Amino acid sequence: MKPTHTLPLLSLLCGSAFATPSGLNNIPTADTPAQSEVVIQGWTNFGNDRDTDFNLGFKSGLNVWGQKFEFGADSHLLPDEGGPVVLQFKYAHKVWEGGTLALGIANLALGDDNIDRAGDPFSYALLTQDVAGLFRAHAGFGFQTDNNSILLGLDKTVKVLERDLQLRTDFVQIQDQDQWLGSVGLLYALHPNVVIESWASQPFDDGDAVYTAKINFVFKF
Repeated sequence: MKPTHTLPLLSLLCGSAFATPSGLNNIPTADTPAQSEVVIQGWTNFGNDRDTDFNLGFKSGLNVWGQKFEFGADSHLLPDEGGPVVLQFKYAHKVWEGGTLALGIANLALGDDNIDRAGDPFSYALLTQDVAGLFRAHAGFGFQTDNNSILLGLDKTVKVLERDLQLRTDFVQIQDQDQWLGSVGLLYALHPNVVIESWASQPFDDGDAVYTAKINFVFKF
């Protein structure tokens, strides 16, 4: 089946929403929410010659015998017909000091009709590495029918007004590895329970830039 998506967070170049594991702009990372933490996410994509959309989802973390897990679901709401709901799961394991390996699956729809609408699942393996406390590097590979992709990213967190500001960029192959999509963006913790994100994504060879705005509400139980 020809996929309708490219990778997590990329409802940018196609129709409906992709389950959104913790990550940078357009790629996952080895990050997971804390134990018993629930994050409600809403985001919109907009740009030249495309309808502004709205998507809603959630993710949560689980710590079992020192092993970290993440699970979540989201759905396209607007415009046009909403849905389908797609699921995501992630396992993160510390492999050495500063290095964590993540194995996950996203865009997991249930039922033939929903799979036809959402496209094939997207599986990935990715390493997040702290580099001497200066920045973090992320590298991995995504697996999807006729749409495998290299995943690369960098992020740096600083304090602004005593709150975390994360600057980040990532690069991913799209369109069955025909070209690359690059992005730059930021994340800012307005409050312990409210985090905002924004980024711009631009295909290298052909295609318009797409802009994304996202808000996260963090609840701890």
